[in-house]
Amino acid sequence: MKTTFTILFVVLFISNEITSQVVTGKLVDENGAGLASVKLQLYTATNVYEDSSSSDGTFSFNIITGVEDNQLPTGYSVSDNFPNPFNPRTRIGITLPARGNVKAEVFNLLGQTVADIIEKTFDAGTNYIDIELNGLPNGFYISRITIDDKYTVVKKLMLIYGSQHLITGGSTSTTQLSKPNNTYLETNLDSLVATSTIIGRKTFTSLPSFVSSTLDLGNLTIERYCPGIPTVLYEGKTYHTVQIGEQCWLKENLNVGISIDKKLDQTNNSIIEKYCYDNLESNCDTYGGLYQWNEAMQYVTTPGAQGICPTGWHVPTLAEFQTLSTEVSGDGNALKEIGQGTEVGTGTNTSGFSALLAGYRFIITGTFYSLGFSTSFWSSSEISAFFALYLDLSYNDSLINLYPNNKDFGFSVRCIKD
Repeated sequence: MKTTFTILFVVLFISNEITSQVVTGKLVDENGAGLASVKLQLYTATNVYEDSSSSDGTFSFNIITGVEDNQLPTGYSVSDNFPNPFNPRTRIGITLPARGNVKAEVFNLLGQTVADIIEKTFDAGTNYIDIELNGLPNGFYISRITIDDKYTVVKKLMLIYGSQHLITGGSTSTTQLSKPNNTYLETNLDSLVATSTIIGRKTFTSLPSFVSSTLDLGNLTIERYCPGIPTVLYEGKTYHTVQIGEQCWLKENLNVGISIDKKLDQTNNSIIEKYCYDNLESNCDTYGGLYQWNEAMQYVTTPGAQGICPTGWHVPTLAEFQTLSTEVSGDGNALKEIGQGTEVGTGTNTSGFSALLAGYRFIITGTFYSLGFSTSFWSSSEISAFFALYLDLSYNDSLINLYPNNKDFGFSVRCIKD
């Protein structure tokens, strides 16, 4: 089912009447899957709007983050910067009714921070913040002034070489930037910036303009596959890739080899052997195969060995699993596919790792357990002749556990690029 997101704008008419505009769309990856928990900043000519995408990639801007000076409570005011145009320094006056905290940020029209954040505590009365933009190109910049984390005023600055410098104690009059004389003051969208530690930063520019009160941007796509490697064909099966920080992973569990009965051990016989949960090949198709450690490693013990992975890929080491955990801030839900787990263990898949709760094969009896309740991935790091380390995710918590276990257990294998 196709879903959309809404962005609610609060816009001032020339007559100071307040109305709204709506933008629709969705943040997705190259496969059309929604991207969750991505920080979003929408830049217009006069304001910056902020929010984060929800679990299905939709997001909504329901409040205005920048207000007109005449909308501030009594006793507060933020002056236009003077001089304007300027080079390279300009001053903004802030009037407070009581002691308070003031923060000033400066962005270019792509939403990129171009100056250090200024944060000061001021006494009641009129105080001043100086903004200096040395070495930046001519053009418009946006300054966002936040007072006590409650009120935000956005000012548009114009840097131009040859303009007058800051004049201490000079006149407080400014050169005013004219507003467009049309019905919708926010008709022009400068850019939409999407940011997260996992996907990095993506800026959408050349956004369309309003011709009515609504605007549909459609799907906004962020490609998450590894650069130049969207898919890998291996043993007749197609695997997708996902870039997570500096690591490149297969998005699916490995499903390679000949299925054998659950009661048999896998052996070093030059044939890759796998277990399918409940001895059903359909479970291998969905969840991948289950492998004893020695079979997964193809009977070598070198950390980072290729094992049963495709050429150029390998069974991840403990250190690589630890890096993966760090990339998602230790949040196991970020590794689980949406729909996996419950309550505090519900998967969000913000990483794109798309882990399914594939269960495991127990040693000796060959019994299968925990389909839909847990998943375990072998690492290539052993701790003794009988034990190796693995990554474990559970349905009812958000932990990423790295445990040792007997090598004869049947666990999943997820490959990482060399």
